[in-house]
Amino acid sequence: MGSEAVYGRKGRIGAVIPANNSVIEPEWWSALPPDTAVYATRILAQGDLTPEAVHSMERHVDRAVDELAATGVDVIAYCDMVTTFIMEPGWNEAAVAAIAHRTGVPAISAWTALRDALDHLGIRRFALGSPYPRKIHALAAPFFTGRGYEVVGEATLDIVAMRDVPKLSGEELTSFVDRIDRRNAQALVLLATDLPSFSVIARLEQSLGCPVLTSNQTLLWRALQAANVSASIKHLGNLFDA
Repeated sequence: MGSEAVYGRKGRIGAVIPANNSVIEPEWWSALPPDTAVYATRILAQGDLTPEAVHSMERHVDRAVDELAATGVDVIAYCDMVTTFIMEPGWNEAAVAAIAHRTGVPAISAWTALRDALDHLGIRRFALGSPYPRKIHALAAPFFTGRGYEVVGEATLDIVAMRDVPKLSGEELTSFVDRIDRRNAQALVLLATDLPSFSVIARLEQSLGCPVLTSNQTLLWRALQAANVSASIKHLGNLFDA
């Protein structure tokens, strides 16, 4: 008698990931609880981060969703944050609902995961950082203030080429955070699923004295919830301890 495979026995996360993103899968795999697994499908994203590139990428989502549904997963995570600011108002929530309806599988996105994490921690006022080009970053704060949040300070790394964001080191990210005005902030929010962050979340929280929320961290937290997996992951900060 052969032994039964246990990959994903406690939870199977499906992830739709932009093709330029070389960060989220290694970060998730480094932190997954035992007997959980991630199954990823990529959608084409390349070149500079522009609204046109995002709209082009979106045309591949249905195919990616169908592939993950065929794999058999407990939740589908749409792992891109910048679409939240570029697509029309309400698009994000509608896209998640459409994925769930299409597949019969619970669905989340980078925005809905961040929203739920902010609500879970009772945070309405935060400092904001992103790697986005300035014109795209400028769309973020109005998005949040339009939903009742207060952005007390913000900054961007202003990175145009998609493939350059994953190259950031922990030291570079920490130096960037030091430049963000965090006075009166309840938390620090760092956007983008291709922004490496897992290696510095705990250290940043200790030095800043407040929760740090990142796209990959909040997505993993919410995906595990949706898959009914309980997990306390110490190096991923207050969100996983709360």
